[in-house]
Amino acid sequence: CPLFALPWFVCLLVFICGVPQTFNNFNGHLADRFTTKTSFSSGAKVYYKCDVGYAPAGGRKSRICNNGKWTPLMLKCQRKLCGSAGQILNGQIVYSGAEFGDTATAICDDGFIRVGHATRYCMANGWSGRNPVCEVVVCEDPPEVRNAVRIGLQEELYRYKSAVRYRCRSGTLIGEREIWCTKNGHFIYPPLTEITCPSPNVPNAYWTGNHNQVFQYRATIYIECNVGYVMTGRSTVFCERDGRWSPELPKCQRRSKNQSHPQYSIASKCLNVGLQTCAEW
Repeated sequence: CPLFALPWFVCLLVFICGVPQTFNNFNGHLADRFTTKTSFSSGAKVYYKCDVGYAPAGGRKSRICNNGKWTPLMLKCQRKLCGSAGQILNGQIVYSGAEFGDTATAICDDGFIRVGHATRYCMANGWSGRNPVCEVVVCEDPPEVRNAVRIGLQEELYRYKSAVRYRCRSGTLIGEREIWCTKNGHFIYPPLTEITCPSPNVPNAYWTGNHNQVFQYRATIYIECNVGYVMTGRSTVFCERDGRWSPELPKCQRRSKNQSHPQYSIASKCLNVGLQTCAEW
């Protein structure tokens, strides 16, 4: 105050505080009613609140403007705890944690399928949603197989690991005799019954190598044209898995007059048609 000031006046030095600052890892904020003010007089008090998903964990919630400086911020905020997300039958819950922002994921046991959302989130007011349900896996009826009988059929649902056996009415079974209802809700591939190829009847030709009435999978035969005919195609064919000859059966066409006869060291050619016979050129 000036020295010439009148004695009945008292001079006061007033200190003003600005907007209070917080540190980066605080996880809280200034109460809404103080956010619009830009200055605070000495002795003013402000209050703080924790952010959404965080709860007070000790320390004062207030600060005071004292001679132009704010008292230290003592409030501590930590993530809210959601605790257990419960249990599920025929499954388990896997946690990334149990605090705000963490997840709880449901995993069903083998043979069970999840119905509902797998993941729940720890929110400010607890776990989101609700736990899913693990229902038993059910397979459709086992497939029919041609020329085979299914053993172990049941009227009720085929659940995980249910088994069905196959038996051929005739012939030999190729593949597994027993199939299972898998955890994916499907039976594994059914077995294949006896695979046969049709008789390799090629006009003007005969075959050797297999004298059975039935040509099973992987059977090999050799085809020869009759005397006076020429072959187009392969002479060796195989019975494939799809019941067809591979490569396709050849053709035998009559030899033209312009085509010369092959040279033989003997005057006759023996033909094997199951029994040895000889034909003259």
